Amino acid sequence: MNKIQKANLYIFSLFISSLYFPSFITGISSKETDTWFSFSGSFKPELFYGKNINLLNDNNPADRIFYFRHTLDFKLNASYGREKYGHDIIYARFAPRNRAIWGNPKSYFQTTDATIKSLEVVYGPHRHFNPRLFFWVREAWIDLDCNEILDLHTLSRHNFTIGAFKFQLGRGIALGDAYAVGHEVLGFYTDSAVDQYAFGAKLSGDIFEDRLTYDLYSAILENKSSSLADTAERILGQEYGCRKSPERGFGKINFVLAGRLNWTAVNIPNYCTVTFEPYWLFNDQPEQQVEFLGDASSTLGTLGIASEYECERFDFGFEYAINLGKQRVKGWDRNSTEKENRNSFETIVNSNVLYLNKNDNNDPLNNEKFPYVPSSDAQALIETSPQNEQQNGKEIGTVTFENKQITLVNSEDRFRDPYTNKYEGWMFVTDAAWWNQDKDLNIAATFGFASGDNNPNEVTKDGVYSGFIGLQEIYSGKNKRVKSAFILGSSGKLKRPLAFPISRQTRGRFARTISGFTNLIFTGGAIYWQPNKLEGKLIFHPNMIFYWQDMPTKAFDIDTNQETTYYSSKFLGTEFSIFFDYYLKPPLRLYFVGAVFIPGTHFSDIRGKPISAIQARAIADRLKRLDRQDITGFLSERIPNLGDDTAISFNLGIEYKF
Repeated sequence: MNKIQKANLYIFSLFISSLYFPSFITGISSKETDTWFSFSGSFKPELFYGKNINLLNDNNPADRIFYFRHTLDFKLNASYGREKYGHDIIYARFAPRNRAIWGNPKSYFQTTDATIKSLEVVYGPHRHFNPRLFFWVREAWIDLDCNEILDLHTLSRHNFTIGAFKFQLGRGIALGDAYAVGHEVLGFYTDSAVDQYAFGAKLSGDIFEDRLTYDLYSAILENKSSSLADTAERILGQEYGCRKSPERGFGKINFVLAGRLNWTAVNIPNYCTVTFEPYWLFNDQPEQQVEFLGDASSTLGTLGIASEYECERFDFGFEYAINLGKQRVKGWDRNSTEKENRNSFETIVNSNVLYLNKNDNNDPLNNEKFPYVPSSDAQALIETSPQNEQQNGKEIGTVTFENKQITLVNSEDRFRDPYTNKYEGWMFVTDAAWWNQDKDLNIAATFGFASGDNNPNEVTKDGVYSGFIGLQEIYSGKNKRVKSAFILGSSGKLKRPLAFPISRQTRGRFARTISGFTNLIFTGGAIYWQPNKLEGKLIFHPNMIFYWQDMPTKAFDIDTNQETTYYSSKFLGTEFSIFFDYYLKPPLRLYFVGAVFIPGTHFSDIRGKPISAIQARAIADRLKRLDRQDITGFLSERIPNLGDDTAISFNLGIEYKF
């Protein structure tokens, strides 16, 4: 065994031992092999409680959450070259994580959605879970100094990074790092929500040293070309012209390309710094889902600029971005196989092909879905019929079925012609903070605007989508300025319903809900206090933010179970939040995050609006009861739908860093 192998074995043994005795090791170095190693981590047990955080309704006593959870992180860093080159020319990190809700095995390890096919019928998605605590890789990357490794004789520095690592543009609104965000409950703020970073590569370096640098980034978000099972999966049989070639095919890879410049325009040490970050991104998503898997594709582009101004007692920043690109929705035959209960027998039928059923006197009865009979003349006629919207509701032909001549008819919405949605969203956010003379107290203010629009896929025609689209975004505000713990708080975000569908185009009866940085206007202020007398042990950060919609939606009448002809108020409500940190010892932090959300007139105007079938049935039952004789006159039955009551949430925890 040579010296390098012995050193590596020694480092590995120290890492394993540090898992059991982390307080005895923070780092080691070896001049002989010119390597450096460090180990660190954190353990964070915390408590969560929330009331009315989903539906803002006091009449729904089930809308309460209480649980304990822990997050355990490790970081193993290794580098090479410090002695010989004066700096690290190879730097690597490996960071596993474990997180779980105590007493809930389903929170430990969940699979992604999967479907089952039986007798030509595909059943809806389902998940499994493993009730064991697992560690997974949150970060795993290596950074290389190209100048030294490739022996490049240039004055500018260039580095290449590859693996799973953190990267975002600006404040992380246009492109964030939330590749795999942990399953969170609405209304809870967490500052480490990202459970895994995207796998990609980055080339970065200097254009003008200490003035202008660049980053070129690429990442694979989803790869459906990694195996024959992926490329040969038969998902496109309903696309126009693909009945005989339904395979997914090669090249279905969702990837993102991005670039930015980091320009330090002014740098006066200990007084003033002004930076600008112009950026761009391109995201190609060849397999989106409007109604069916793979029935649309998207090319999204974003151009933006972010800036920060920091002087002795005043900070200011802003970011602006616009969306470009389009979504291409494919021409699609909605007819598929499904199961029905007919006279207590399970029958496979064509979902969008009907036949005229007649009684013994040849009088027409109700149209019924035609049974699916593989390789039959009737099925061959169905599968070779013309594909376009003009055929909706039209006769397909006549066949013999059960010794009778019957006429097959397309349903009124069997076919959907192709169309395109053009992206034209935009966003702007700014904030500022003023510090006192002692630099331990600041007063901050913020304003943000993200354009909004309704679901563009409710009608079959070319259109424009004006809502801003962020990629992997979990923006919650600028640290030490104004932060949100409820509406924008990490992955816990209040659902905001859009308008009811105006047609059956999207095969849904209920309004789509949004929760990200889109269709949103806000302004607010905050105080950040870290008293010098306590040597930085205490941080007190209260915030108040007001929210509005950009695009208005129709009000809702609970007595008729319909949207009204007039628009609801745009005022969403007011959020009060407090971030409190206290360092008991330098590595031990006690923290509390509390939030109160007071709904505005918007939620009063849409009170009772259902966003699921269960909620719709609750309103229908209420309307039936209103028709009955009731001598009490009491009409305030509990409706488990969207309300306008105050919501509260908090989490309390301890974090130990080692």
